[in-house]
Amino acid sequence: MLNELYHLALILKDNGITPPDWHKDLKELPMTSKNSPCYRIEIISGASVKTIELMKSGSVRLLRKWEHNNGESFPGFNIQPLYRITDETAKKLLRKWREGKGSVDISMLRAWCAIPGAKNWDMRTDKKVNKCLGALPQDLLALCGNIPTDFYAIRRLCERAVAFGHAGSSAFFNALDLYAWNSLEKGNGALALLPLLVHEGNSIKKPETDRGSISVFMDIPDWQEYPVAHAKTIEYINTQLLLYSDSSSPREFGATDAFGQQAEELKEKMPEVKLPILGIVKLRSMFSEIPCQQRYGMIDADSYDIGKKSRRLAKSALEWLKAEKRKGETWGQIDKKEILFAYPSAELQKPMKLASCFGAIARDNNEARFSDYAKEVLECLRGISKPLMDIDLQVFSLRKMDKARTKIVFQGNYSAQRLVDGAAAWQEGCANIPEIHIISRASKKGDKSTTSMEPPFPLQASECINFAWSRASNSSKVNRKAISKILKGSNVVTIPKTVGIELLLDESTATRLAPHLLTTVLHNCRQLFLSLGHSIHRNEVLDLGELDRHKQIMPMILGLLLFKLGSRKEGYMNDSPYLVGRMLKLADELHALYCKEVRDGRLPPQLLGNALMAAALDSPTQALAQLALRIPTYLGWAKTNSTASVGLSRYFLKEFAIIESKLRDASMPVRLGDTEKAQLLLGYISGNPQ
Repeated sequence: MLNELYHLALILKDNGITPPDWHKDLKELPMTSKNSPCYRIEIISGASVKTIELMKSGSVRLLRKWEHNNGESFPGFNIQPLYRITDETAKKLLRKWREGKGSVDISMLRAWCAIPGAKNWDMRTDKKVNKCLGALPQDLLALCGNIPTDFYAIRRLCERAVAFGHAGSSAFFNALDLYAWNSLEKGNGALALLPLLVHEGNSIKKPETDRGSISVFMDIPDWQEYPVAHAKTIEYINTQLLLYSDSSSPREFGATDAFGQQAEELKEKMPEVKLPILGIVKLRSMFSEIPCQQRYGMIDADSYDIGKKSRRLAKSALEWLKAEKRKGETWGQIDKKEILFAYPSAELQKPMKLASCFGAIARDNNEARFSDYAKEVLECLRGISKPLMDIDLQVFSLRKMDKARTKIVFQGNYSAQRLVDGAAAWQEGCANIPEIHIISRASKKGDKSTTSMEPPFPLQASECINFAWSRASNSSKVNRKAISKILKGSNVVTIPKTVGIELLLDESTATRLAPHLLTTVLHNCRQLFLSLGHSIHRNEVLDLGELDRHKQIMPMILGLLLFKLGSRKEGYMNDSPYLVGRMLKLADELHALYCKEVRDGRLPPQLLGNALMAAALDSPTQALAQLALRIPTYLGWAKTNSTASVGLSRYFLKEFAIIESKLRDASMPVRLGDTEKAQLLLGYISGNPQ
């Protein structure tokens, strides 16, 4: 990751962008949510608390804490709620109070908190609080030097925090306790303070492993220009920390690190960056206790010389890249453990939704279209005053392997011209399928419409390929319901999530990826195609929810893979595998029409063509032989049919004759390869031209 980030730092410099240079020990506060709040605590002289208020998430993002040692920080740090309650009846009442379904019974709450063992602070907490409100404020005050009047709140806060530290952690506990109970009695912010006051514990767990955690940020009420909880104040603290770091660093003149920068503080720990989704990530970690790190005798910092300036450049580049305002542009979520980063090498100031173009978008955004994002990104790229071949696109993804490890699982460097060509080929490949008619509900009112086929995003295509479909094994269900209604699926990761990006941008995919992906699709999604064809031939309506949407996407993925392998629809739609699939499709539709007119609309669980599809995928000649034995009844009825559907039955007869004439002179393979199986499946789900 260091190589990619250092390269990004150089690109930012070339583009005239100077990202914020945050000191490695000035770290972001934990993300807030309804269940993980952050409180701003204003303290006054005399080791007293003036106000406790809930902070908004937008304000929390602007603040940082000085954390020189893990878990010990200032002015923000984590504490445990004051009391721990494990009684189930009490916890139910607490939840009702938090949801506003009843007023807080203060006397009852006091009784719960007075139970022996209910106090939630132990010796470990006391030690941490004494450190955070004792030595750390003194050290920070010394590092900040001569503080100007605008930021005098820093000095006052540190002095008052030290007073709390001298009084001991019990003084801080008592001050919080007093303020919380007074607020509850007065009704001032009672519900907001309940998480700070009480932790709903688990009676099965030991108290020392189940105490909860609350984020707090210390401040004062009598500030002048800026409070401590202000972006300007945090920037000032950062400036002072950097100045002290630069002035105290030993230098080895003439020595350089791996990137040619001054070799300073080579033994220092690598900085951390808090990323969305993934949390805290180290830029690089080499732990000497892992045996494989000692193979070449170069362990820890000796394995790769990274000086202080190089580390700061890489950290600043990642801070710029992962900024919340660039979500969808330079980064986006792949899943709950992986993030995609993408950026061009030119004009980074111009907003360009590159990550969204690959499909790293909100999971619930069903209206997003690849064609729209691709068009927007390509217009931005063409507006850059450089040839597209000279504009590099850097793409890489980070995955959280476990709590301690994060690694790059994909990295690629492509030209902007390759994205232009790849996007055009992607859309052309997705259109490399016959016309398919999927009936869906257009609205909650139940209106029906034919769904249009929109090309999927690259990441969306990978997600669909990784989904394995099967039919329910319960035979009684098969007898009671149509096969299309008992299809089930499960997510099995057989290919990386980023393989769709490779399929879009990597020119070698025709020989390297497409054959493997086609095999995977046929293995995972064979039952999906059979179910889709069965639904279409029975005129069933799809809800097109999260899973039914796969039925829209997978045919286009088949067409795309055939396109990559050189099989165009103008050719394969005249080949025998496709024609066999289409003949079985017509058998389904004729069988359904027969049941509608002769059996009062009572359709069997499985139509004729669908029952023969498994045999056709194995041996098309065997399937046609079985079809010849079973279809005469329906063909004979179609010839003599005189009901209102006479025109449709004659149409099916005509289509059968056309396909039969084409198959008569065509060579029929005894066994089908993956390409022929894909063509057969597309023939089976194809729509009627008239």
